[in-house]
Amino acid sequence: MMAIRLLRNAQISIRKRCFQTRSEYEQWDHCMKASRIRTTHDKQSSQCLEQVNPRTAAPFLYSVSPISERLLLFAQSHDNEIEDDGSKSPNSSLLECVYPLSGTRHHADSKSDADDIINTTDLKILRASVSDFGAYSRFRLAKFYSDVDALTADVAYRHASSSSNSEDIAFVTAGHYYSRKILNTELSKDLILRCYPTLTGRSSMEIRTDALQEDDSGTEKLINVCFTSMVAVDKQTLRPVKDAIQKLSTHNDSNHSNEDEQREQERLRMRTEMAEKHTQIRKKRFATSMLLRNGPSSSPPTQEEMAAIHLLHQGSIVDNNTNDIPLPHVRQYTYRSSEIVYPEKRNVHGKLFGGFVMENGHTLAQYAADFYLNHANQQKPSNFDGDLDVAKDSKSTRQLRAIPLGLDEAIFLQPISIGDHVTFTARVVHSTPRTCRVVVIVEVRNPSNRSSAPLRSNRLMFVFGGTDFPNGIVPNGYHEILMHVDAKRRAAVEGPLDEEVDVILSQIQAFK
Repeated sequence: MMAIRLLRNAQISIRKRCFQTRSEYEQWDHCMKASRIRTTHDKQSSQCLEQVNPRTAAPFLYSVSPISERLLLFAQSHDNEIEDDGSKSPNSSLLECVYPLSGTRHHADSKSDADDIINTTDLKILRASVSDFGAYSRFRLAKFYSDVDALTADVAYRHASSSSNSEDIAFVTAGHYYSRKILNTELSKDLILRCYPTLTGRSSMEIRTDALQEDDSGTEKLINVCFTSMVAVDKQTLRPVKDAIQKLSTHNDSNHSNEDEQREQERLRMRTEMAEKHTQIRKKRFATSMLLRNGPSSSPPTQEEMAAIHLLHQGSIVDNNTNDIPLPHVRQYTYRSSEIVYPEKRNVHGKLFGGFVMENGHTLAQYAADFYLNHANQQKPSNFDGDLDVAKDSKSTRQLRAIPLGLDEAIFLQPISIGDHVTFTARVVHSTPRTCRVVVIVEVRNPSNRSSAPLRSNRLMFVFGGTDFPNGIVPNGYHEILMHVDAKRRAAVEGPLDEEVDVILSQIQAFK
């Protein structure tokens, strides 16, 4: 198309606000996969995890997840959790949540090695509550984000439980970041969510969540990952509290007696460096943000970036005057959903559970990405059958559903109260032939003051893959331009690359 040819001829320099180069991101990706915590259920080990009661050990997850009683929760004993320097190790605050999707679960009595067989009805309920339609992500990614939001809060409180002022502080989610779907999920195998702190500051901490499944040889494989920023606030004023979080142990003594301990210390070093890098990126992102609400620190798009927007509009007009299919506009793929916040959606603090925002935001983003897929073939009817539609007696394959690949960020700006009216708005803001990014804005209104303007409570950006995305989408208003440029900057460095999506698509075809 003319729009694509014009864009290819333009020389665009992008001022990045996140990872500076593709190689820098690839190095981060390698460290992320290599540095995760390993755990053991071997009763002979001092690091052995014990089964704990979700009601007491994970009150956030227990209060908001309708399937919490069907899950298994493990943690280390609190004995000797405080080290000599007053710090706590990541393992002592870790929580491991197991979805027994295989149909068996370890006996609750730690003295027994027997397995319970889950009855057929309970297993069907468990699988149905987390399942998705796609072959690549059988475990619904929206459900993953919902449970991550709850489990990270439980880990934050667990880590701060030994602080002297722990009774006076509350933890709130500042945001979720850098989440990527790494491998396909199988609904016939247990899924593990392993959640643990990676860095603590004076009033905030980073928590990492790994989703894992075992392969046929029993080796754990990293399926998904998400990083969460939590802030300690005063329960009454909701203002950040300094020195409220127990210091995280970062011992890196190389004189360890065995190779396993040395490898774990190296992973600890990598996790600490990654978390510090995340902090630097978030500070830089805020300092160079294009968001209008940031005031004097707001930075507009560059001249080159605006020139690229101009070429998109120019190409779209040219395509309209030819036989080419014109590039879509953001307004064509903007969708809204509104909710009233009822009491069953509240968390232990009496506010809207953040996982509700994550789950509903991802669901609407999936809806937008699905309709954006096959933009050029929307008038052609097709039967829905997972990720791909393969015509009978034909080698042609047309994708029917966008593949959820992850989350760039989910920012929490303010809490939402019970009784508030919430509106989610999802926009497809950027695309390549194999990927698209969807921004979801969450706004809240107090029904007692109907004349007031809605307040923004959240901003989320999700990533999807596919085969038939248009190679570009045209933003119209200035707010759409800002979203488009931000997403384009991310795509240039953080990907995923079109070649990486092609690998996933080939795997999906192999599942059929």
